[in-house]
Amino acid sequence: MTNSCCGTGKGITLKQIPLTPNCCSGEIQDTSNASAPCPLCKTKGRYVENITVRHLLKKEMEEKAGQEDYYLCMNEKCDIAYYNVKTGIIFWKTDITVPLWFKDDANPRYACYCSKITQEEVMRAVREQKITDLNAIRKYYDPGVKSQCKIKNPTGKCCSPVFNEIIKKAKDLEGH
Repeated sequence: MTNSCCGTGKGITLKQIPLTPNCCSGEIQDTSNASAPCPLCKTKGRYVENITVRHLLKKEMEEKAGQEDYYLCMNEKCDIAYYNVKTGIIFWKTDITVPLWFKDDANPRYACYCSKITQEEVMRAVREQKITDLNAIRKYYDPGVKSQCKIKNPTGKCCSPVFNEIIKKAKDLEGH
């Protein structure tokens, strides 16, 4: 199941993507799409729809994306961001407009791409404000938050799994 704010599938235009404040409800998401290894590091990639890739590419790279879907290389040391094994198209980290939070050199490391909330800010909210709810943290930093995960998060999915992992880590450090 995917969160409704993150879109519903292929062929979606930007105007059709709902902008709602409740995207990150913590629902389990379907990430079962088949994978293909990264052509450089051979790590299993994560399926990402074309609409996501096109919105995160630098303007001069958009046309190169075509209509195919891609995989996101999940190796923290690999310089490839997105790839398509069928077409042979590769987009490097330098071809996209946002840092990939899990890559070694990510700066900043976002927990939420829609609100541009960093992992450090999540940790600080838990530690200093004692806020341990994902939506409360999002509202603390961005009261007018509008979720657009399909086009802002490099996975094309809601940030809730990563966000909640950071909250858990912060709570564990605090001894909660």
